Parts: sequence; C-alpha cells; structure tokens
Amino acid sequence: MKEKLKKALILALSKLEGGNELEKLDLKIELKANEEEKFGDYSTNIAMLATKKLSKTPKEIAELLVQDLKKNSFIKKIEIADPGFINFYLTQESRSGILKIINTQKDFYGFVKSKKPKKKVLIEYVSSNPTGPLHVGHGRGAAYGSVLSNIFKVAGYAVDEEYYVNDRGRQVDVLAVSVWLRYLQDFNLEIAFPKECYSGEYVKLLAKQLKDNNEDRFIVSKDQNKKLFNILSNELKEEKDLDFLVEFVRERLKESFEEIKVFSLNSILESMRKDLKDFGVKHNLWFKESSMFNSSKQKTSEIQEVISVLGKNGFTYQKDGALWFRSTNFKDEKDRVVIRENGQTTYFASDIAYHANKFQRGYDKILNVWGADHHGYLPRVKAAMSALGQDTSKFEVIFIQFASLIKGGKKVSMSTRGGKFISLNELMEQVTPEAARFFYINRKANQHLDFDLDLAKEESQDNPLYYIQYAHARICSVFKKLQERSGTYNEATALKNIEYLKGDKEAKIQQSLSQFPEVIERAAENYEPHLICYYLRNLAYNFHSYYNSEKILVENEKELQAKLFMLSAIKQVIFNGLKILGIKSPESM
Repeated sequence: MKEKLKKALILALSKLEGGNELEKLDLKIELKANEEEKFGDYSTNIAMLATKKLSKTPKEIAELLVQDLKKNSFIKKIEIADPGFINFYLTQESRSGILKIINTQKDFYGFVKSKKPKKKVLIEYVSSNPTGPLHVGHGRGAAYGSVLSNIFKVAGYAVDEEYYVNDRGRQVDVLAVSVWLRYLQDFNLEIAFPKECYSGEYVKLLAKQLKDNNEDRFIVSKDQNKKLFNILSNELKEEKDLDFLVEFVRERLKESFEEIKVFSLNSILESMRKDLKDFGVKHNLWFKESSMFNSSKQKTSEIQEVISVLGKNGFTYQKDGALWFRSTNFKDEKDRVVIRENGQTTYFASDIAYHANKFQRGYDKILNVWGADHHGYLPRVKAAMSALGQDTSKFEVIFIQFASLIKGGKKVSMSTRGGKFISLNELMEQVTPEAARFFYINRKANQHLDFDLDLAKEESQDNPLYYIQYAHARICSVFKKLQERSGTYNEATALKNIEYLKGDKEAKIQQSLSQFPEVIERAAENYEPHLICYYLRNLAYNFHSYYNSEKILVENEKELQAKLFMLSAIKQVIFNGLKILGIKSPESM
C-alpha cells in the first residue's frame, strides 16, 4: 500500500506547475507509517521539501496535492497539519488488503525481491583474539552481526559473514608459553606462573589435554628447567621481560614450540566455533591473519605488497629505525609504525593488508562490527585505505557499546568458575541462546546494555521475548481449539468477508502488519536490528489487547473466518520477524 500511495503522490506532484522541475531536486519522497491513529496511516513532508523550487508555501503545495490525491479510491481522508504535513487515512478495504498479501507471500512477506543482481556485502564481526574463550562482551557483537546479516539477506543483498582470526604475533606466542608452563605444573614442577601470562581456567584445561595427548614429551632437561626457574623467580616488570621469556621458551622447545602453539590455537578456535554455533551464529568465512604472510620465491606476501604500494605512493618514511605510514596526511592524529626497528611488521600493518584484501574481493559494502573501545582505530584504517586508492565510502564501522550482566539487581563481576570474565558458554547455561540474542539486540548498538538475567528467564509481559513468543503460541492455540470443536479455517470465505474487520483494534493491527517491510528496510539502511524487536513487541501488544477484549471463536461463520484470516497474518509476521532475529516461534508455551 505504501508503494501505491507513493506512486499516487509522484503523479500528483508531476501535475503541479513546475512539478517537472522537482526531478532535478532529487527529492526523496518519504512516507512515514504512523503509530498514532490521530495522524492517519501515513504522513509525508514533501510539501515542505518542494516549497523553494515551486515558490509556494508548504501549505499551498499541500492543498494543491490534496485536490488531486483525494480522487484515489483507496484513500478515505486526507488532512493537512502545520506547517505542511500531509496525513493519509486509508479505507478499510485498502488496509485489509495487506492480510491477503501476507497470507499469499507467507514466509517471504517482508522480503525484497529484485530482478537486479544482488549487491555484495561483507560483514566482519566478533573477531576475538584466539587466546581465550568468547565472553559476554563478544556475545553482543556476535548477536548484532548475525542479525544484521540476516536483515541484509532479507533486504535483498548477497551477504558474507566473516571472522578475522589473529593467529600470529606476540599474543599467540604468550598463549603457547602459558599453556606450556601449566603443562609443567601438571608434572608437579614447582615453578612460578607470571601474572602477565594467560591465567584463565581454560589454560589449565588446555595444559591437561596437552599432557594427556603427549605425556612428558615437552619436558626439557633439568639444566634448562633450572634456567627457567631463575627467569620465573623474578617478576616480569617490563614488556621486554615477557618477550625474553617467550624467546627463551621458543629456543628451548624448538619445533615443539610451534606444535604447542598450533594445538592451543586450534583448540580455542574449535571452542569458539562451537559456542558461536550454539548461539545461533555461523560465519561462512574464516580469514586467518597468517594467510597474508605466506609467500614464495615467485610472490611476495600480501603484507609486503601493501607496504610497498604505500611506499610507491609516497606515504611511508624511515624514522628511528622503523618504517612509518603518513597517516596524518589523511586526518589521523599521528603517523603510525608499520615495520618495527627489529624488522617485524605491526598489527596495524596486518590490518591494512586485511582491509585491502576485503576491497580486492569486490564487495559493494564492507561493514565491520567493533567494540566501542576501538573508536580510535577507525581513522587510521580509513587513512590507509585512502592511501591505497580505495573508495572508503564503501567501508563503515558499527561500534558496539559494552554490556553488563545484572543478576538479583546487582552487576555480575566474576565468573562462577573462577575466571576474570563470564564466558559466552556460561551465559548460555543461565539463559537460553535465543533469549540472550534478543536481549543483546533489544537496544541500539551505541547504547550501553544492562543485561538482566532474571528478566530474560521471566515468563511475563515484562520479558519482551516471552511476550512476543506467547502471542505466536496463543494464536496457534486458537487454531487448535477450532480443530477440537471440529471447525475449519477457510481462506476463501475469509476473503469474501473482510468487512467484518472494521473495529479500531482490528484497523490498528492491520496498519501495524503493513509496516513490517518498511521496518526491515529501515533496519537495513540504518544498521538497527533493534527496530525489529520494537516492532514485534508493538505487534504483540496490539494482538494481546485485541485477544483480551474480543471473542475470536464466534458463532457467525463469516466473522469467524475473517478473524482467523487476520490472526493467521499476525502469526506469519511474528514468525518472519523472529526468524530474522534467529529465534524460534513456539506453538505452545
């Protein structure tokens, strides 16, 4: 109906004196679906946008448009509100038409269908370092990225979901050292464990697995152990002390060091994949940082290539033995090191190569979902892409604010199993993965989230997910009761008797149902999955209000079928909406 109204508005505009000039203005006709009945079904501000070009007041333009628009039979009434808003009230017949559309399109209602080739979108999200389990903070980014990907797919895009694996560098070396030291402790070797190493319970579990699989194969000689004891007996006060420990262990273990590192990485990555799968998240692409370092005699690595291009473009220079990128040329606050004094590339150099790789893959849109603590990283990445000649308008970052867990009215600060964080797996042991997904995305990404664990488990209207799912289950129960009474649902009869759906509550429901495609469109355009949560809760509220005030299984067969037709449409839209969120629609609760 929205598109039908838009076409009528465009036609009316073209008939105005000077209306053909409006095309040159590139005016975007916006029709807003109204939640408040007093403003009608839809409103537009087009009269105010066109006033300068047509040399008339907004109210004059609105009045001229209304004269033409009121001829359309699907419009019941049009009102003009200061300073020039046009409010449209649709006929009952035109409102009810949405029920036929929903019950015809079913699972595809709200989905964009286009004959044009789909635009390609890459959404990279989570990308937590593989040095420990995913925690509750990663959960919000995971839920957001997953749902946003679903929204883009429904909106007609071809979507790739990618996880960037930081499987190189100092952090991974420290992980290997951490696992090995715990491994030695499992053999009752009394050595100190540096606080600078990874100390979570998961490290002890990895060490135990390493011992079970390899027995004492990674224990070094007594002399080497003595040297190790001496190193660990002193506090690692500076970064170089930790680096010294890493190199000492690497030299003593030789090839075994890489073996332990690969084992630790693969174990953690496997755990991450499992947790994400249990959470309803499945990336179809896993991009390893190490893949950009692989090179042969015939080909330089991707890292070397991008640094070389930056140099050829005049955007690198030598200083203090290091190679710097002229990031300030592109409005970054300071220049950045890409190759250290020791000849090693920085994490930033890897990020440059990674994002260059994204652009080379030919995506129309590249989205990163980052934590709020990465705000300062965006200017330097955009600077590098600009220096490489890439179109940075294709590249955007969505920042996810932090999440706090609330239990018993208090913030949860510690894991129940003695770690420094609450893992995503622990969260899913306390609430269902579906409840976690919903609560994570039920708020704007740029707003801090207080995740109330007690509310997520509550079976009441205060729990928004329960309230929505209960609406779906309630409708299913109506159809079950109909069967128990030997009644049948007949769409043909319903279609002939739509006029029975003429009450205010029924009109409000139909209006709400018609807004679903627009909500999806807005959610995709603005990267706001929470809009679907808000929409579904509002639809559920309208249904529950109707159900509590109206008898559904009435004696009048024609009225009965009309009501069932509307309930079928509500059920379908709730199902479609929850499916986009990655959440099931139960038939009983």
